[in-house]
Amino acid sequence: FTNDFNRLASWISEEEECCNWIGVGCDNTTSHVVMLDLGGMVITGEISSSLLELKHLSHLNLSSNNFHKIPNFIGSLSELTYLDLSDNSFTGIIPHQLGNLSRLFYLDLSHPQSLKSDKLEWLSHHSSLKSLKIGFTNFTKATNWLQVIQSHPSLSELHFDYCDFLEVDPSSLSRFNSSNSLSILHLTSSTLQPSTFPLLLNLIQKFVELDFSDNYFSGSISLSFDNMPALQRINLRGNNLEGGISKFLRNICNLKELDLRDNKLSGSLGVVFKNLSGCAREIR
Repeated sequence: FTNDFNRLASWISEEEECCNWIGVGCDNTTSHVVMLDLGGMVITGEISSSLLELKHLSHLNLSSNNFHKIPNFIGSLSELTYLDLSDNSFTGIIPHQLGNLSRLFYLDLSHPQSLKSDKLEWLSHHSSLKSLKIGFTNFTKATNWLQVIQSHPSLSELHFDYCDFLEVDPSSLSRFNSSNSLSILHLTSSTLQPSTFPLLLNLIQKFVELDFSDNYFSGSISLSFDNMPALQRINLRGNNLEGGISKFLRNICNLKELDLRDNKLSGSLGVVFKNLSGCAREIR
């Protein structure tokens, strides 16, 4: 790879211990390289297979660079618990080999140039994954995306922003139980059908934060947050929602932030405050 701004100048020295190089972290006892933090280093080229020589690497941050392809071999970095590939120029298909990284608890693929995913079964192998962020990705061939997400045993935070989806078949969800872990869901500017949102709310009822902003629905949508008393933040901005405000919001005593801008809702915010028993701290 190339590093135009020479931010990795310390890597050129053969005399200096690599644990002292910029972006390198080593275990204090064994001196094994366990971390590479190269985010924002303006690196261009291909992700090098020499990473495979780092047998103890657990933390890899290559965010905000100019890599163009996610290599299949990255699934062989079996000790990884943290992988951040966000803000690169990735195109092509998300490699299913990522499913081999069974120790991962954090995976960030947000803000690529354009990615595709034919299936999400690889995600089911990440039994320890807590946070998943994927953006600008075409999921139209991954028709079971909601089933995979909804049945994941440990996922607590999910961001699918600027992604393309097909409409979900409700009958395909009948055999799945509600998720016990997912609490934060962001689906900003994605091509979800209005019918998908009630399915999400019915299947996953322990949300703390929801962001469905800028999906620009045509027509009306039926949403009810009655069974989600833990909700603290709701963003429904930019969805052309119609109808009365009060029908969306009842009995959410922990609500702190609510954004309903750029919709076609009617009614008084005073009614909302009354329904929330004065619990809301910020209404925009």
